[in-house]
Amino acid sequence: MLPNDINMLVSFLNTKLRDDDMSLAQILEINDANEIEIMELLDVNGYYFDEKINQIKIKSVSYTHLRAHETLRHL
Repeated sequence: MLPNDINMLVSFLNTKLRDDDMSLAQILEINDANEIEIMELLDVNGYYFDEKINQIKIKSVSYTHLRAHETLRHL
């Protein structure tokens, strides 16, 4: 069973990906988890799976994007 907390989930998955040298699909299958649901959960919480390095990473936000949300109150 996978952790319900997003931070614990990311930590658990990254540990398995690194230490057990498994694919994300294998980990999810062993834990009877739906890959599409997990990928959506990661996405809505600001994470993505980087297949090149076999790790779940946090999405970065550009400085320009952050500035676009500023108001005079922030300055």
